[in-house]
Amino acid sequence: MIKTALLATTALLAASTLAAGDSVTHHFSATAARGGVRRIVVDVPAGSVHVRNGAGDTIVATGTVRREYDSDSDRIKQQRVVDDIGVDIYVSKDGAIVGRKLGEHARGWSARNNSDYELTLDVPAGIDLDIQTRAGEVHLDGSFGSVHADLRAGEIHANLDRASVRDLTASVRVGEVHADTGDRTIDNEGVFPKEVHWRNPNGGTATVDLHATAGEVHVKLK
Repeated sequence: MIKTALLATTALLAASTLAAGDSVTHHFSATAARGGVRRIVVDVPAGSVHVRNGAGDTIVATGTVRREYDSDSDRIKQQRVVDDIGVDIYVSKDGAIVGRKLGEHARGWSARNNSDYELTLDVPAGIDLDIQTRAGEVHLDGSFGSVHADLRAGEIHANLDRASVRDLTASVRVGEVHADTGDRTIDNEGVFPKEVHWRNPNGGTATVDLHATAGEVHVKLK
């Protein structure tokens, strides 16, 4: 019953994420020197975001943007729109924003809000992350600084370096929370399930806060 309700809620809240169907795509890539960047904001509203460790001196974003169409003429229109959508890396002093890059054919509300992104982001180890994706999936794999992610609907999967984490909080409003902290395994499900809170006084300085309003959060510290 909980699974059924959760799936229905997720479908409603993730309306901006495209359903399967005929679609057009555009591939993108962007690279920036790390410089003095210590914190990265991922400003991609919906889709799949995968963050992992890469080279120590660069930030690399690659992936695909997808839009649906419902006729041959609409396909031509949507291809023109999606070809003007990408992701870029904006660096300023000690911070960087990985966000949407919209050309003149992609300035409308639909282009800004109804495009589905599949983003892979390679970042230096130890960097702070603020994931502002609201619907879809977030995958974190590696050693990072402090991490914040708050989905309205979807799933978070985090495989993190245990030694770098001092405080971990994982929670959902409706759904499931699963955590393997290395010394214990925690599985909470339902409506307002108990959040997972773990503290490592001998760990690093990173604070990790992962939340989904409706969905699942899976964390493994290794």
